[in-house]
Amino acid sequence: MVKSTQTDKEIQDSILFYLWQEGAWGEVYTNYEKMKRRLGMVVKNNGKNVDKQLKKLVNDRLVLKLKQGRTYSLNHLYRNTIEERLIEAEFPV
Repeated sequence: MVKSTQTDKEIQDSILFYLWQEGAWGEVYTNYEKMKRRLGMVVKNNGKNVDKQLKKLVNDRLVLKLKQGRTYSLNHLYRNTIEERLIEAEFPV
């Protein structure tokens, strides 16, 4: 899914899908640097857009920030919302 310009929602959906693929729910989390590197290949602007959209997802409580921001996971309380959003964005959930 490489596009020349991505909307904020598309970047957020890419972050959610990455965490979903990693199985990062609640206490199962993924390393921030690894995630940023992986998504940096798909998202333009060398990870800065990833940072900005990740902060928005944390503020929306869809993503949990753990270990002083070094790891992230999906908020299991919003599982249905997250999965519906990924299906709507046509990710293979």
